[in-house]
Amino acid sequence: MDALQWLVFFICICFKATQTESSWTVDVPSSVEGLLGSCVVIPCTYNYPDITVHTFTGIWRSDDRVIYHPTQSNTVEKYRGRTKILGDLSKKNCSLMIENLQQSDGGPFFFRIELDGTNMFSYFSNKVSISMIGEPNPTDFFVQEEVKEGQTVSAFCSVSHSCPTYPPDFHWSHSGEQHFQTQKLQNGQWKATSTLTFHSDRTDHNKPLQCRVTYHGGKQQETSKTIKVKYAPVNVKVEYQSDVNEGETAHLKCSSDANPVSSYEWHSETGALLNKGQTYTMSNVSRHSEAVYCTAVNEEGRVRSSTVKLNVLYAPVIETYSKCSSYDGIVKCDCIVQSKPPSMVHFVLGDRVLQSSKVEKNGSVTTGTLQTDFGSFKFVHCLANNTLGNANLTLSVPANDNMQNIFIASGAGVIFLIILIAIGVGTVKRCRGQSDGTPKSDLSTMRSDRPAEPPRYAQTKRKENYEDVHCNDIYTNDSVYGNMETDWDESVYTNM
Repeated sequence: MDALQWLVFFICICFKATQTESSWTVDVPSSVEGLLGSCVVIPCTYNYPDITVHTFTGIWRSDDRVIYHPTQSNTVEKYRGRTKILGDLSKKNCSLMIENLQQSDGGPFFFRIELDGTNMFSYFSNKVSISMIGEPNPTDFFVQEEVKEGQTVSAFCSVSHSCPTYPPDFHWSHSGEQHFQTQKLQNGQWKATSTLTFHSDRTDHNKPLQCRVTYHGGKQQETSKTIKVKYAPVNVKVEYQSDVNEGETAHLKCSSDANPVSSYEWHSETGALLNKGQTYTMSNVSRHSEAVYCTAVNEEGRVRSSTVKLNVLYAPVIETYSKCSSYDGIVKCDCIVQSKPPSMVHFVLGDRVLQSSKVEKNGSVTTGTLQTDFGSFKFVHCLANNTLGNANLTLSVPANDNMQNIFIASGAGVIFLIILIAIGVGTVKRCRGQSDGTPKSDLSTMRSDRPAEPPRYAQTKRKENYEDVHCNDIYTNDSVYGNMETDWDESVYTNM
């Protein structure tokens, strides 16, 4: 072989060797970050010469130790069960996962490929180290912190990690619609993001919205932000002492739940503006004081409270239409009292204090009814009292219907008797005149020799028992009314 042939042969050998060496390549980061106790994935892709391959064997080594081999017995005990090739070697993916990352797992590590057991290559020049961190990286948290009630709120919680096989788990303190997405970063890092969407409510105001992240291996990290929700006033109410004595001063206070804080107005039941401010003072209250309500106002709206009517307490007042009445021979007296609290009603008849026969209560009105034997008493006193005072009123007792009938019948009988006597006297005189030969005279022209005097009636004491009155007494006394019980003075009849 001449010199020229040797030169060509040497050039071909060198070219083939150069071409073969440049075909064995690998793409790995020089360093990845890993969370202790979690897992880490070393991303890896490789290349080999353009040859036909049937069997691929991937190996990861750390200098003289094998940290991963498909045959577990070839792996050092420390890494057995903790390492795994995730990629498909036939597709040139040689990514390695190490679980339960320990402080001693820092490396460096390199990849070796064996093709059909004949073509082999170790990528010594492309080593990877693992940088250990004891705690997760800070969480990125974003949410609009000031919203209006009912507004849609979107919150974003993101973390970086190095274990895409087991991405972090997100837990929100608020219910809503959640979306998860992951993004590949550089140097074996990944970004996981959870998005929460919900409609704000006043109950969310001043409450922290929390995002808790749990990493593979159990470590957690939590972050939160407080949301401010603007809403119209709610729970508007009037605080007051419900019971107040008539004539005293009442202090009322309006309260509400609102953001921003409310201003307040006071209105009468008819809507008239009474005052502005959180408190309202009612002086000299009475049972006739009108009801009021308050209105809470802020930039989100205005809401009114329910109407408030003070429970004014006052001493008894006996109504002037209280009276005694008689029906069918029964006399009863009704004493009608206005008071708060309700009154006790009694009656005084003579020197006796009597309880009401019946008591009816309707709101502030108490009606006491007395039904008893009133005897000859013409007046009865009604007494009412409660914790604030007392009142009394004198009621007239009407005559019993039966006695009135007796008086009317007796009067009619007396009148009838007088007429009979007059007729008898006239008849006697007429007879005498005729026997003496005196001419007849008309009764209408008869004159008396002396003027007529009104009868004088004897005054008697009141009999308490009407059964003691005897009819035959009327006829044995010159005076027709001699034994009738009466309370009228004799002087009354002298003017008849």
